[in-house]
Amino acid sequence: MTDRTRRSLLGHLAPALLVVMWSSGFVGATFAAPVAPAATTLLWRYVVAGTLMVVVVLALGRRYGARYLRREAVLGALGQAGYLYGVFRAVEEGLPAGTAALLASLQPALVAVVMSGFGRGRGAGRGRAVGRGSGGGRRQAVGLAVGFAGVALAVGPDVAAGNGAAGALWAVLGMLSLSASTVLGDLWPAPDEPGEHDVLDSLAVQGVVALGIFAVLALASGQAAPPADPTFWLAIAWLVGLAFLGGYGMYLYVQRTRGPVAVSTWLYLTPAVSAAWAWAMFGQDLPLLTVAGFVVSLAGVLLTRPTRRAADETRPGVPAASVRSGP
Repeated sequence: MTDRTRRSLLGHLAPALLVVMWSSGFVGATFAAPVAPAATTLLWRYVVAGTLMVVVVLALGRRYGARYLRREAVLGALGQAGYLYGVFRAVEEGLPAGTAALLASLQPALVAVVMSGFGRGRGAGRGRAVGRGSGGGRRQAVGLAVGFAGVALAVGPDVAAGNGAAGALWAVLGMLSLSASTVLGDLWPAPDEPGEHDVLDSLAVQGVVALGIFAVLALASGQAAPPADPTFWLAIAWLVGLAFLGGYGMYLYVQRTRGPVAVSTWLYLTPAVSAAWAWAMFGQDLPLLTVAGFVVSLAGVLLTRPTRRAADETRPGVPAASVRSGP
């Protein structure tokens, strides 16, 4: 098989691999929950992943100024530490992986509505604005309402019965933390510094910040020591190899070859894939009402997608939330 054929094959398979790898983060949280608290799992995930990222950026000779580090530290605390702790605690409370992914998938829709309230759209931060009363803003608001209706279908019966309410609350808090990071990242311009910073730099700096936060949390709660169960290290290998390296690796490849709009759209398939994966691996129930909720929520978030014209205008940039929308 020639190099050109391999590249062509990878190009065709990359979106599907992206969805599978990105979904693996929610499954990995379910994998780890029975053997370790969320703080322990997240601490050791970032010990491994953060060390790898530091080695990479040092090998590449990357340099960061104080203003860049300050901005990325705040965004990392919200977008990685806050978001992931919410998701992992949700799964720890018994929320199914697919439902956790479903709640997380509403983040881009919520951000679109919030940013339209600021008079900013997908091109915000690059000199483009969207009027507060624009048709796009109304469509995004409808999409968000439809998305929440889908969530109500998926989790409403269990929450009404008193099951899964705590998990759903943690997932919502995590999603709100990620949304705050995304909005702040758009309103807080990156400083002009020598050299260009990209997704790799953000992941490295934010990963180190998240490591520090989870270290403090785990030590303060007496949960820093890893359990003796070998399943824990299988879960860490899963979360680093599949969710972090595989998921982010496929994200970067699809973003580079197909653009940020395409990669965000593919990620909307992760809730259903996460649910199917959890059903196959852990025997989690997949009721018809939950499947219906997935479909309705997918329709809602797709309504928030920018029009073709808006997508063409913002294609050279990368949405701030896209690299932080999964565990």
